[in-house]
Amino acid sequence: MTPSDSMPEFLPPDAAGVRSPAEQVHGAVPEQRPTDAGRPDFAADRASAWPAEKPTEDGAAPAASGSVLTEERPHPLTPIVQVWVWLVAMVIFFGRQFIENRGEIIPADLGRFPWWLLIVGAVGLVSVAWNLWTWWTTRFIATASEFRVEHKGVEHESKRIAYQRIQSVDVTQRFAARLLGMAEVTIDVGGDAPVRLQYLSRTRAVELRDFLMRRAHGLTPSTAAAAAGTSAWDDRGVHDRVLLTVPAGELVLGAALSHELLLLVLAAAIPLVIGVVTATPLLIGGGILPIAISIASFLSSRVLGQFRYTLAQTPAGLRITRGLTSLTSETVPVHRVQAIRIHEPVLWRLIGRARVDLSFLGLRGITTNEDGAGASSIMLPIGNRQAVDVALRALWPDVDLDAIALRPGPRAARWISPLGWRFIACGWDARVLVVRSGWLTRTTWVVPHARVQSVRTTTGPVRRKLGIATIEVHTSDVFRAATTVMAEPAASEFAFAELDRARQSRQRAMPTLDTPAEGASESLGFSHG
Repeated sequence: MTPSDSMPEFLPPDAAGVRSPAEQVHGAVPEQRPTDAGRPDFAADRASAWPAEKPTEDGAAPAASGSVLTEERPHPLTPIVQVWVWLVAMVIFFGRQFIENRGEIIPADLGRFPWWLLIVGAVGLVSVAWNLWTWWTTRFIATASEFRVEHKGVEHESKRIAYQRIQSVDVTQRFAARLLGMAEVTIDVGGDAPVRLQYLSRTRAVELRDFLMRRAHGLTPSTAAAAAGTSAWDDRGVHDRVLLTVPAGELVLGAALSHELLLLVLAAAIPLVIGVVTATPLLIGGGILPIAISIASFLSSRVLGQFRYTLAQTPAGLRITRGLTSLTSETVPVHRVQAIRIHEPVLWRLIGRARVDLSFLGLRGITTNEDGAGASSIMLPIGNRQAVDVALRALWPDVDLDAIALRPGPRAARWISPLGWRFIACGWDARVLVVRSGWLTRTTWVVPHARVQSVRTTTGPVRRKLGIATIEVHTSDVFRAATTVMAEPAASEFAFAELDRARQSRQRAMPTLDTPAEGASESLGFSHG
């Protein structure tokens, strides 16, 4: 049993307290730190962690607000995982030496060693030593009121996170970490940079995530809830209700009909045509082979990155898990979703498929990458209309897109958007605003009125001549805005009316927009009929 696998005991409320210098300066409440005699036993094998701060059956009092619940280091194999690429390269090189030199790993004549290998080896050893030092000086500490990550090396650093500030907690298992049963925990705290813990055992990472999410929701975690395990294959717990799963066949279909693959195929066709016309076999092989490898890499990475995609309702909220070689388990902070975007590429529309992206408030490091591990804005990588409806109801159960009538854009818009003007449309009901635009990729924005921050109308000489104006609806996502085109008189009327709807919606507080669906649908697959 490794240190991070152990389940430490927690101190009683009357444990001796030691006040840190920082607490003396800022006047913080003295925190009860474990003494040497009462320090948690990291090597013990116990059955539960993250206990509740409730009176126990024998009448014991709950822990004080500053009492230390646990203090641990990351997993001892963390330094190895952080330099695993270097280690693999060294194993391959010395294995080759062993085979070529008939059992001699290090040649007698050191001059036969290439100079660059000595440099690489020295850099690798320094990296291992530095990672080992960082691991040794890193602690994460959970108290009754906050979570801390402390680095006590040459310089002392303490990152303190109040449980109320925690927005989401994600668990990521990259390739090397997953092979060793380890995981990285990422704690999002809003506008600040996320706090990362590298690495814990997968079981410990899941327990920490559940503990922090329950604390963030104002709940007191129970021992039984913390002990409930999840699957190492897809991070699915016994109490999770699966809403959506995406089969591998759908991922392959989506990748095969994507714009990226079409561009790669066109790139491969150019040297092929030139080689055939000029009768140059070398050009054909040399030009096509790299692009063929790129196409294979694109298809495999797209499928592996979203493999076994699952959207599930959990006690901590909505959770998205995806990936085969690298597994990402992402908690969706529903109350911070500003809008959703439904993307329908032109080839996908032929088979009735779409992708759903989320627009978040303040989350850093969020990407639209479908290939790698880590937090992503993708809520649904590919799905039919039924799957899109399930994803939408999981966020806002009372929103029905079919019941919202879309008003087409003005015909004058064809002069500024010859191909896409037919797809310009806008509509709303009492809860959300729906904006649609785009030809090559048709994008439908769904924005709750309560999330609207501002509405901007712009017009230039050409648009004024045509009698139209561009409208941008802004949420807290400063990088994107829902954009549509209206007749100039109607644009100003719409802008003021939308701001009135936004103000009224915020006054009503819209409680169902801040919580996941209680009666979410049962597990749904894809109906291809």
